Amino acid sequence: MDFAAGNGADTNTSNGGWWAVESALSPSHIYSKDSDILSAGLLQEYSVLTGVAANMSSGFLLLNSRERVTYFNASAVRLLGINSHELIEQPVFDVRKQLLTLAAEPESVQDEFDRAWFSPEKESSTDIALADAAVRWLRVRCFPMWDGTGHLLGRGILLDDITLERSSIESRGEALALAAHELKTPLAVIKGCATTLLGNSTRWDPIMQREMLQMIDTHADRLYDVLNTLLDVWRLDSGAQTLQLSQVQIPELLRQVVEHWQKAAPRHTFVLTIPPVVPLVVVCDAVRVGQALHSLLNNAVTYSPEGGTITILLENNDVEVRLSITDEGVGIAPEHLDRIFERFYRVQQREGLAASGSGLGLAVARATFEAHGGTIWADSAGLGEGATFYCTLPLAPRLSSQLQRQSQPLSSSPSGPLPLPTARSSVLLKPGQRAYVLVAEGDARLVRYLRANLEEHAYRVHTVNHGIQFLRQLDLEEPDLILLSTRLADISGLELLQRLREFAQMPVIMLCDDCDEDERVRLFD
Repeated sequence: MDFAAGNGADTNTSNGGWWAVESALSPSHIYSKDSDILSAGLLQEYSVLTGVAANMSSGFLLLNSRERVTYFNASAVRLLGINSHELIEQPVFDVRKQLLTLAAEPESVQDEFDRAWFSPEKESSTDIALADAAVRWLRVRCFPMWDGTGHLLGRGILLDDITLERSSIESRGEALALAAHELKTPLAVIKGCATTLLGNSTRWDPIMQREMLQMIDTHADRLYDVLNTLLDVWRLDSGAQTLQLSQVQIPELLRQVVEHWQKAAPRHTFVLTIPPVVPLVVVCDAVRVGQALHSLLNNAVTYSPEGGTITILLENNDVEVRLSITDEGVGIAPEHLDRIFERFYRVQQREGLAASGSGLGLAVARATFEAHGGTIWADSAGLGEGATFYCTLPLAPRLSSQLQRQSQPLSSSPSGPLPLPTARSSVLLKPGQRAYVLVAEGDARLVRYLRANLEEHAYRVHTVNHGIQFLRQLDLEEPDLILLSTRLADISGLELLQRLREFAQMPVIMLCDDCDEDERVRLFD
């Protein structure tokens, strides 16, 4: 038995797929290229397969053992860049040759493709970069077709447009490279200064030592900002970051942000317009929306000339508020308008104006507005024409189910209950009284560091490294602040925090050592 093949030319395409058999044997649009006759029992199976294949976004072809096309669907015609007549009318259409013709660099892919193509009894998958601007990557998957006796009838071919998939992979690679670059510079400065001070600190006078320590401090802050921003984007994208929603006076929040930038960029002119009809209250996360607004105004200031005007307009309709920020800066070319919200993406500026920042601010802003169910986009008439950034917030946030999901409660430790101290009410500090900080941490070096810094700022400090000691000390004296590690010698910091909250609401700062994102979310809850 073999797949039918031949030289017919019936080209009715209403069904989206073509069988290469003798003639249209029924209203099911099964077509012919040869004199092989189908049994009536197979007509229904052929019709079902044709209907399924016609609705596939993947290109689908069947080739017999002589490499002749016996079936193809409309997606195969589109992805091969041909018309159906070529497959039907040519005695033998060379699929392999057509695929290599489409390749942007046929020489580089031919060896790999040929190894798969000339082993029809094996399954294979090959990705081909195409010269076509619309479909830039095509995945070709081949699989053998056997009859009931184990005889090879031919092969099936699936063609998939994987342009978006490959673009995503390339973007992730670029983002990782840029992230490494952003982290490498401050790390190099920190390492260089620390090594210099440790190597022979006596040769450096106190002024130089302090300058190097200030460089370490500054670049450590930069590292923290980059890492924190990356985490913010990831949390918002994945839904791991719970939004702290409240009723926010949007006009007042916007005024505060603008006032900050009027002081930070006094050579720019800021024009804020808030019509009286704009709703005063929007349900949102004030901290994250504020961060996003700061990023947008920072972007406007960075790419605007000194003395330029930045116009901020707040508008609304029945379901959302819309903010626009217009600058008189360098403008954005059309090809960059969609990509500027990608992580680490920065437009190469004209000579004399270097790109600044980490390339994360707009990515965080997009993640923030989309997490609330809003949108953000940019518009520009072109280079030198300035740009306008638009963002929307629904009056009531349209959250994804993932963001609405409540975190699971903290689980109890199997180690058994610990004795709980009695609760006390907090007492205000008297004049001249030092605040008392209880530090629960198992790392001795970190304990020494925390104690030295806290005592330098006039705090009273007591340190413990076991859960039993922690609870016992709480029973002796209630602290004004607790620094609690997630990893103690005998118990999880998560369980200690849970038990602490059963009888006291004093402020706690968690010291997280290698804790995963789920633990961090549970800690906040």
